[in-house]
Amino acid sequence: MLEALSRAAFERDVQRIDVRSVRLYDWTIIEAIYPIFDVVFNHTSAAPLRLRLSCADWDELPPSIELLDMDGKHLGSAPPNVGSVFNGSAHPSTGRPFVCMRGAREYHTHSSHTSDLWDNYRGKSGMDLAGIALQLWRAWKRSVG
Repeated sequence: MLEALSRAAFERDVQRIDVRSVRLYDWTIIEAIYPIFDVVFNHTSAAPLRLRLSCADWDELPPSIELLDMDGKHLGSAPPNVGSVFNGSAHPSTGRPFVCMRGAREYHTHSSHTSDLWDNYRGKSGMDLAGIALQLWRAWKRSVG
């Protein structure tokens, strides 16, 4: 995909993220400059979760999503007390824990899901960057309370 188109799609999606929603969900956006969307999900009693969505070739390809600690270091395991969306096993491509959810590049490239194509979801409601982040936040929030 042409970088200019990817950048435009990324910027369109980032601009749709409402400041009131960020406050309501208690997110901290660390970076939102193409091709990186880096967000922290804060919590009053659980450890925060930081996700870096690498969006090169957005939205021709889904974002690659990294699980990070607050310092930006890769987590060695899935965050504690989280459901199956956050897979603690090593992804074959990255060797690290990964997000196993449609809309994550690691999901669509995992041998268990290669038949579940990103093209089935691309452009659908809730599958823009804000929608993917919100789905991840909801999965995380259900797990940590």
